[in-house]
Amino acid sequence: MFGVEIMYLTHEYEKNIPDIIKKALKLCSEAAEEKGLQFFLIGGIVRDIIINKKNFDVDITVQGNAVEFAQYLEKNYSESYKIKETHESFKTAKILFSFENEIVALDLSSTRKESYPYPSSLPKIEEIGCELYEDVIRRDFTINSMALSLNKDNFCELIDYLGGYNDLKEGKLEVMHDRSFIDDPTRIIRGLKFSVRFGYKFGEKTEKLMRECLESGQFDGLAGERIKLELKQAFNVNRPECLTRFVKEDIYRLVDTELSLPENIDTLAVDSHKFISEYLHLIKKPDNIWLIYLGALLVYCVPGKITNMAENMDLDGDEENLCILKLMTHCCRKKIRDVSEKLYLSGLETNILKQASALCKKQEELRDSPSRFEVYEFFEKAPVESILLFLIKNKGLKDKVDLYFNELKDIKISIDGNKLIEMGLKPGPKFGEILRKVLKARVDREITSPEEEEKVVKSALKSD
Repeated sequence: MFGVEIMYLTHEYEKNIPDIIKKALKLCSEAAEEKGLQFFLIGGIVRDIIINKKNFDVDITVQGNAVEFAQYLEKNYSESYKIKETHESFKTAKILFSFENEIVALDLSSTRKESYPYPSSLPKIEEIGCELYEDVIRRDFTINSMALSLNKDNFCELIDYLGGYNDLKEGKLEVMHDRSFIDDPTRIIRGLKFSVRFGYKFGEKTEKLMRECLESGQFDGLAGERIKLELKQAFNVNRPECLTRFVKEDIYRLVDTELSLPENIDTLAVDSHKFISEYLHLIKKPDNIWLIYLGALLVYCVPGKITNMAENMDLDGDEENLCILKLMTHCCRKKIRDVSEKLYLSGLETNILKQASALCKKQEELRDSPSRFEVYEFFEKAPVESILLFLIKNKGLKDKVDLYFNELKDIKISIDGNKLIEMGLKPGPKFGEILRKVLKARVDREITSPEEEEKVVKSALKSD
């Protein structure tokens, strides 16, 4: 163990672990004693205990087979416990305790030794139930490598082989070994998340290793799903600094080495955060915050040579602007497609980015739109996230965005197809045309009541 001093974190454990979780851990500890197993809290939960942060995301590990241990718990504590799921290949389990109608979920793992067959590959399991040291050295940073014993003889003893406690107190991020980033480059994004979230700094050697990894290009085989997972967690912290550093520290290369970067990244990051925070209540899935930050880069990903190309053509001002816009749109669409494929974005996530690009393409229509209904039509059916991406790029049109969000977005008409049938209209294409006329009149404030809606319908029928 790092150093010679034995440290107990009994006070920190009692203070920062909720009572209901301590009750579940007590049962696990008793079962581990009965089975003769070493039993630990491990990773982020230990870090958070030390910095006095309450954490309900609890990882526990046994120096043995976690699936067998979970089954032992089920056999002996069936009244308050059940297994939610197990993963045989990794010998892990998700387990649930129930106390007075409260559910406690814990992630239970086996200690394991891993290796990486080649750079950026998935790890290969070499041993299950290994010594604790072998388990902790496979982790990302020293501050996440500590364990806390929950066995009776040394309850709450801190197990710190690599000096994570001192690094944590110094606010320093250090990797476990020189090949850490080469083995798993997503640790760079994870480090960015910890740095922004907690204010930690990369140690000098760790920062050097990060730059060497990013410059080496040894991450071509890195699975896009892994990058996406880490990006989501980092950008969902919702701090402008995260986007700024993602660009300035070249971490973006993990997503796309040829991404054309905006010169005004500081302003872009601040604007992104500002508009996300202002309209957060409209975002149905807060988990999509990360996509707005990433999308802000993609919407701006226009090589400077595009402007030069247009300027060198024999065009007047309007034609030149149109040419630039077309080239920008093509570039943006291609980059969105490439990144969506690499990160395995869902159809919904890809659609958000594509819709943002489509809105930006026709931005001039909104600048000249004189009516409320034209503003409504411009943004109609576009996801909120797409509209925010449009706004980040077109701040001068914020009044139109506010009009849509605050007054137009939720306008509904009371009349429907059944009412049209009652009024003597046969089902057909005419239905949509008439309902659209009614909606337009509502949005433009020409009518305000169901009775007036019927008058619009009757007028439309007469004109036909």
